[in-house]
Amino acid sequence: MTSSSDSAPAVVGVVYPRGGPIREVLKTFVADLKKQGLNVHGILQSVPKDLVGKEAGCGVDAYNIKAEEYVELVRPTQYELDNQICSMDLGRLAEVSQILRLAIDDKADIVVVEKFGKHEKDGGGLSGDLMAVIAEDIPTVVSVPEIEKESWAKFTGGMDTTVECDINAIQNWWKNVKS
Repeated sequence: MTSSSDSAPAVVGVVYPRGGPIREVLKTFVADLKKQGLNVHGILQSVPKDLVGKEAGCGVDAYNIKAEEYVELVRPTQYELDNQICSMDLGRLAEVSQILRLAIDDKADIVVVEKFGKHEKDGGGLSGDLMAVIAEDIPTVVSVPEIEKESWAKFTGGMDTTVECDINAIQNWWKNVKS
């Protein structure tokens, strides 16, 4: 664990390698938090169940942790599949960003977000809503691909800590934040 101060910051970047088990680790962490009766909010990603084969690799659903509902986020067109590009539905992105705003209104105990990526690095995507959650000092867990680790550090201004993609590392961070 690396940190910019002696006390655990209220935000942690879970750094994972391409193909790493980030989804399984975050799902396990969220399930553990819910078992404790905590008010958990946030977004996990999943491969859409309605897409198969080549289509599934580019499609993304956002799972609303609190409402336990899926939002279709990326559905590739045939053109996008043929040209190996993925595009996000900005209308759906606005719906997903509402999930983070509701976490603030509902006074979440913790927020879990998959993931900090290119859109957020460039100031788009969920960057504004993610910053709003962090500014409210709500403990926040964000998955960060290894290739975006430097961008994540710039985004947080060094006011974060990072841990490996390991359930024990995340749970240790959480214990330090709670104490």
